[in-house]
Amino acid sequence: MPHAADNRTLKHGCIVMASGVGARFGGNKLMAELCGAPLVGHVVRATDGLFSRRVVVTRHADVAALCETLGVQVILHDEPCRNDTVRLGMEAMDGCDTVTFVQGDQPLIRPASIAALLRAAERDAAGAVRRDAARRDAAGRGVADVAGCDAVGAALVDTAEDYAMGLDAVKCDVDAAAGCDAAESDVAAAVKHDAVGCNAAESSVARIWRTSFDGVPGAPVLFPSWTFDELRSLPRGKGGGFVAKTHAECVRTIEVLSEWELFDVDTRDDLEQLQTHVARCGSAGLPR
Repeated sequence: MPHAADNRTLKHGCIVMASGVGARFGGNKLMAELCGAPLVGHVVRATDGLFSRRVVVTRHADVAALCETLGVQVILHDEPCRNDTVRLGMEAMDGCDTVTFVQGDQPLIRPASIAALLRAAERDAAGAVRRDAARRDAAGRGVADVAGCDAVGAALVDTAEDYAMGLDAVKCDVDAAAGCDAAESDVAAAVKHDAVGCNAAESSVARIWRTSFDGVPGAPVLFPSWTFDELRSLPRGKGGGFVAKTHAECVRTIEVLSEWELFDVDTRDDLEQLQTHVARCGSAGLPR
């Protein structure tokens, strides 16, 4: 699969959110057609081959029937709120290290952009391994001997370089590790994001990764395992964005190539805009 995360060591899960009632659209928008296929069908195909587990959560029988023909696991429900949809999806994610939430009304999301989130998480986990090794090495030699934070600094530089490489021309926004002046302090304090609790488990994915365009974050969003309990117990009516906002210091973004990737259909005017865009751009306007 050309878009799959390279050399993956993590088990990635995906929840396609397809439970919206379409009040502003005036009906079930997910089955509205774009280029001869339902909106949610485009989204499902964009996730093909990328995940160890994948489930579509919907309250619509016609969406469920479509997904079954596409060979995708479906949870059909009649729960009222967004937090219920998230909880039901999470119940199908046992054993996953990450879960990516994909919106069923974003038909132009590119598989390459979703794959970039997975690769960022893989490099995040690899960086955690290196940081853990650097801490153990520093502890063995004594923190005071880590002149200039050599061990931690080298690990962080390696991690930043990894993040910036090989993302299918999708830019990755990574904070540079700066200021290792306080070598006498605890080594973990030099690793800024570990110190604020973004790395609940050693050698795991520390950050929440989400797509963005022109610096404005959107969906899909990848959540690491340390957020799972919060996702399962969201306040009524809240979705994954609530967790991302709660841990804003842990969020990193991947820039997608076009604003249309993150364009979601809420109204019939939105659908007409997409149809006009695709008609103008031809096959270049569709996800690849």
